[in-house]
Amino acid sequence: MAQEETAAGARAESGARERRTITGLADLLPDWVLPPEGKQHVRNARKELLLAVRSVLDRAIEAQEKGGRGRRAPTKIEIE
Repeated sequence: MAQEETAAGARAESGARERRTITGLADLLPDWVLPPEGKQHVRNARKELLLAVRSVLDRAIEAQEKGGRGRRAPTKIEIE
């Protein structure tokens, strides 16, 4: 029993040492494909993209709160 507990403790310790935080797909690539500096650039680019989407959504929310534009009636065009 003590041997099993020791083995389980060793596995838990080795799992804690090998634990890494995955924040996106770039983190799953090995360092020889995309070095850590490249992974940081990808994370920064993802953040900038999310900030851009946030600004679009904020603008849409502001327009909605102001009442937005009413529906426009179709324009009738006569063709000869």
